[in-house]
Amino acid sequence: MPLVVIMEIVTIDNSGRLVIPEFIRKKLHLTKNVPLLITELDDDKILIRKLDRDEIEKKLREELKESDIDKIAREVRSEVNEAAKKKYATILG
Repeated sequence: MPLVVIMEIVTIDNSGRLVIPEFIRKKLHLTKNVPLLITELDDDKILIRKLDRDEIEKKLREELKESDIDKIAREVRSEVNEAAKKKYATILG
């Protein structure tokens, strides 16, 4: 079966918003507060991808099941604090 590509021209409003056509929103079940990932592919192309929070959570749980999440969080927090101390040393004293 050949791939069917449906295109529609949209514009960006003064606030930087663009309207995703209704038929695409319905087909992809895009409703208010559905997270979308926008990626620049090259100079004139962007990719908008619907994120599935349940799928992301499932993958993270699988990948991190043998990990000490609290330890990772402490390490990240420590790295952020150290970076902030260096960057804002004059402010933080």
